Amino acid sequence: MSYSLYDATIPVARNALKSLFNVLKKGEAAPNAADLLSASIYHDMLPLTFQVFMVTDTSTKIAARLQGVEPHAWDGKIESYAECFSRIAKAEEILAAADKELINQRQAEIVPLGLGSRGTVQIPGVSYANGHFLPTIFFHLTTAYDILRKEGVPLGKNDYLEPFHGTFA
Repeated sequence: MSYSLYDATIPVARNALKSLFNVLKKGEAAPNAADLLSASIYHDMLPLTFQVFMVTDTSTKIAARLQGVEPHAWDGKIESYAECFSRIAKAEEILAAADKELINQRQAEIVPLGLGSRGTVQIPGVSYANGHFLPTIFFHLTTAYDILRKEGVPLGKNDYLEPFHGTFA
């Protein structure tokens, strides 16, 4: 059995979205749920809603970039749990439509990587996946988990990891 660029990206993104859904559901059920979406780990860090933005945006950009198409343009600001869950559902829909064969054919293709004020660089798809996508998705997913834990939401390691366990079967 071979392990492809598609296998290293799209299922990981889908599992990250499921993990984010899990931790947000627990946050939504917490007594302090109303305050959690604007919470952050430290005063100079971005809030939980930004972490949701980044996990969903990064997930859909990997699918788009590796297929050679423009990424989904997300609308507006995230202000509620319903909007968080709607974004996750839309991202899952985009990932479900990703073309496995096309992605696997494009691993050496050059894709754009936006670096904010530093501009955009052009890198091979496999470098985009390993050097940007994977670290970014796990950073923002972990930060979302950590914000909720810091705010007292009773999360455990399995709430985060459970979606990834299915990939071992």
